[in-house]
Amino acid sequence: MFLSRIQSRIQARRVLASLALCLTVGLLLAGCSLPWQQAQASTPAPTTQQLLAALQKNFRNVTSFHVVMSVANPGTTSASQIEIRAANGDILMPDKVKAQATIILSGQSITVNVISIGSMQFITDPITGQWRVVKGVLDASTLTNPNSGILSLVNKVQDASQPTSDSVNNIPCWRVTGKLNAKYIAFFTGGGVPAGTMLQTTACIGKSDSLPYEVKVVGEAAAGDNANTTRTFIISNYNENISITAPQL
Repeated sequence: MFLSRIQSRIQARRVLASLALCLTVGLLLAGCSLPWQQAQASTPAPTTQQLLAALQKNFRNVTSFHVVMSVANPGTTSASQIEIRAANGDILMPDKVKAQATIILSGQSITVNVISIGSMQFITDPITGQWRVVKGVLDASTLTNPNSGILSLVNKVQDASQPTSDSVNNIPCWRVTGKLNAKYIAFFTGGGVPAGTMLQTTACIGKSDSLPYEVKVVGEAAAGDNANTTRTFIISNYNENISITAPQL
């Protein structure tokens, strides 16, 4: 009887050890995903309406952000056309911008620093590097306005698709695609395209905060563009503590 109990205990321990080994191997084969992690991964995507409603609500609470804008496959520009080909800078709500930009001016590409504070705009002379007061180069409100600026572009997309899971710079986001009227990015392009021109558009909206981290538009958004001209806005560093002041002249 005693030996029988010992054998039963040994067999039970072997069974438990085998189960533990099987569980360990199973977790390794599954990438060490635990049951509750699998449940999180399978969480259904929000509807497009839910996602855009959350974005519209949340970006009104944004105080600052960083934006990098680039252009691929650019078209030709006329001598009188002013167009931003690249920009990298900070935006402070409600009316301040500090950036470095590559601009096509009189057919030439120049790189300048720009500061816009309310109605005052400053730009560095491309030859001397000295700050100058200018007008009409960059109206900060075109970037910061919650109804017409960069953060509002996604809400203006038409025929938006259902969200699919993606990421931008390792930030999990929901991607939607659709069409955007070219007039909504005229503050970057200078416009000059026929009314009603539509651009193929894709945007990625953060899963945790419902804020846009990428907006990409493809098509003729400015005079001289072609069907493959692509403008990409990468947005980051929301609500960081930044300061933008007028430069020393």
